[in-house]
Amino acid sequence: MASPPVSYQGIPGSFSYLAAKQCFPEAREMISAKSFSELFRTVGNSTDGYGVVPIENSLAGSIHEVYDLLHSSDVTVCGEIYLRVAHCLLAIDNSAIEPEGRIGTLKKVYSHPKALEQCRRFFENNPGIEACIYSDTAGAAKFVKDSSTSELAAIAAEESAALYGLQILKKNLEDNPGNFTRFVIISKRPVNSDQADKGSLIFTLPHKPASLFKALEVFAERNLNVTKVESRPIHGSPFEYNFYIDFEFPRGDIQAADEAVTELRNRTRTIRVLGFYKSEQR
Repeated sequence: MASPPVSYQGIPGSFSYLAAKQCFPEAREMISAKSFSELFRTVGNSTDGYGVVPIENSLAGSIHEVYDLLHSSDVTVCGEIYLRVAHCLLAIDNSAIEPEGRIGTLKKVYSHPKALEQCRRFFENNPGIEACIYSDTAGAAKFVKDSSTSELAAIAAEESAALYGLQILKKNLEDNPGNFTRFVIISKRPVNSDQADKGSLIFTLPHKPASLFKALEVFAERNLNVTKVESRPIHGSPFEYNFYIDFEFPRGDIQAADEAVTELRNRTRTIRVLGFYKSEQR
């Protein structure tokens, strides 16, 4: 993975940007995408590029749009990273008023919807402040800076304060300090690793009793740990679902993973392997 172009959602300072920089510190190009769908298109059209995209948060849960794009896009998953997410409340610099006093003057706070979800307690404690959705955290910070309005603020990373010249009114705004976001690394082509110990799959099941149980039994029979199960509706097929599975296997033992997938094919209607890759422990 030497010096590839890397796509991320948002602008410099967003948590996706920070995760991408951590994964690829020597990337020859950092490509900003306005949306997740644009990011997936960019990676899908690239011969050697990667994308770093959030898929679940420890407080706000799964990012369903990303799961749906994994199904509809021709990309593979080749890695993951857990990023500690610490939110800051940022506003136009006004040294004449103490930061805590400034909070009482705010009317609107902008951020990505998942960031707003992770800071619910702040809005419960400040009912006069309206939570406003923005496409990404760093973009919200830049919007507040460009507005030159003291009644607006943004929830974003501390790095965004330095990048966009904003004052930090409050740090650690998230409801719980155990706030982590899991990002997956995607690429057009599979990336083989002799350190692989985790796999991601998408499958559909026959509409029969115990079909999900029998699918998961494949992993239990081999003492493989299923770490994530996610279901998403199949468009055009009411109340039928795609199932997403993450599972762990002994490091480097691709044969164990392949054997589980081979047996799973006999118990599912359709199956697609998103990738085998090295897990990261947070």
